Amino acid sequence: MSLKLGIVFNFLQLPDVSKYPFVINKRTDGTFVKKGLFVSTKSIEGYLIGIVEKIVLLNEYFSDALTIKAYNNENNPNILKGLFPSDDFEYAIAIVRNLGIIDFKESSESEIKAIKRMMYPASPGKKVYLVDDEILKSFIGLNQKQGLNLGKVKVSNIDAYINMDRLLNKHFAILSISGGGKSYLTSIIIEELLTREKTSGTPAIVMIDVHGEYKYLNSVTKIKNKVKVIDTSYFQISVPKLNAYAFKKYQEQISNVQIRELSKYIKKLRKREDLKNKFTLDTIIELIEKEEEGGKSTKQALIGWLSELERLNLFGPQENPVMKNVLNQGEISIFNLQNEVSIRKKQIIVDYICNQLFYLRRKKEIPPFLLIIEEAHQFCPEAAHSKALSKYIIETIAREGRKFMACLCLISQRPKKLSTTALSQTNSKLILNIKNPYDLKHLMDSSEAITKDYAEMISSLGVGEMLLMGNAVNYPIFVDIRERKFKSPTEHTSLAQECINWKKVHSI
Repeated sequence: MSLKLGIVFNFLQLPDVSKYPFVINKRTDGTFVKKGLFVSTKSIEGYLIGIVEKIVLLNEYFSDALTIKAYNNENNPNILKGLFPSDDFEYAIAIVRNLGIIDFKESSESEIKAIKRMMYPASPGKKVYLVDDEILKSFIGLNQKQGLNLGKVKVSNIDAYINMDRLLNKHFAILSISGGGKSYLTSIIIEELLTREKTSGTPAIVMIDVHGEYKYLNSVTKIKNKVKVIDTSYFQISVPKLNAYAFKKYQEQISNVQIRELSKYIKKLRKREDLKNKFTLDTIIELIEKEEEGGKSTKQALIGWLSELERLNLFGPQENPVMKNVLNQGEISIFNLQNEVSIRKKQIIVDYICNQLFYLRRKKEIPPFLLIIEEAHQFCPEAAHSKALSKYIIETIAREGRKFMACLCLISQRPKKLSTTALSQTNSKLILNIKNPYDLKHLMDSSEAITKDYAEMISSLGVGEMLLMGNAVNYPIFVDIRERKFKSPTEHTSLAQECINWKKVHSI
């Protein structure tokens, strides 16, 4: 039997189709009606579920300012309560926002067949109940068998098992201010994916780790055999595999005339048996210098552009790592960019990884994958003048990836600086605390589901709380994020402790 919470009544021109108020029953069993609680009532249309949006506390004895002032005595401030039974007249009103009418399957009273929009208000005088846990799980769209446990649904206190297919397949974004818990939440999602049963089906995971925050996973005994950390200091793009036009992407200043000349030199090198198709940029530069054919200015310009690319230490005779061999289902490959300083170099690396992954997945040469990009605003910026090499391919994966089971997760502390095209294609959003009004406005512009009310809630979220909305769930929910199972060594390190550790090391 569901717990009775109160009675629907008329208050401030309510109930209407979207909202209804109810008087909260006084309870002695410790149960409190709180903001965010899911409740139900019977309407003419059927079983109506709503969420408590507001709670108002009223007392007729304290509704008139003149009365309070007249009885407000400095020596006895509670004289009004002594003279009148004011405590007995205190009552609470909950304002409920309607979410939907439920049609149950004939064979079950908790399995939902369909959710319909309300077309008629709730009836005054009807009882209001707490929604049963099983009905609530089905209503929100939680799935314990196939789900990823991210924590507890706020107020209701049921486990937030988010359906993996719904979260990943249409992409998702994790957004928060710096220090808001993005990496912590991402670690929990990775934990859930790496510890899933093999029979449940798990994609390969590729992580673009800008600050080396996830390499600790390689030292966790339980999942060590599923984690591969790739230091991008040894990353190489195969020069023999690049055609002349590919160089224009990495060096936009190269003219079409220079591209045609470069194409001739690359063809000559590919024909040389002594090189066995393993030449470098230096080899191309040497050939250009030796060749007598071609204009002097064209050759000098080409040498200049290629020399600049060579200084990036990114181009070599063969690909490293071989992207085809990097991915395995149910495992994670972490590209650690911690030692890279140049933003241009990082963008070239990310562009190459994304292009290769998408190309290989379309040819079905690699398994379905989840690509997680930290600091996504660096690699896919909104501003037109920010010529990030990696922007085009990330937007392409965001638009087309779901058709090929190429899933994308964008993580950013500055939603305003993140491409609207890419952000709008992330159908689910896991939002922690965001204060900046410009970031909040950008979120509202990129997602119709984020209203002004939700924006206000986002700015007041505490540590360990998030708003989950979009394709992953039927209705937006607030979640208390669970603790990590696998601890990072730097998780609880304070600034003071780090200073002490540094002093100890450097005093030896």
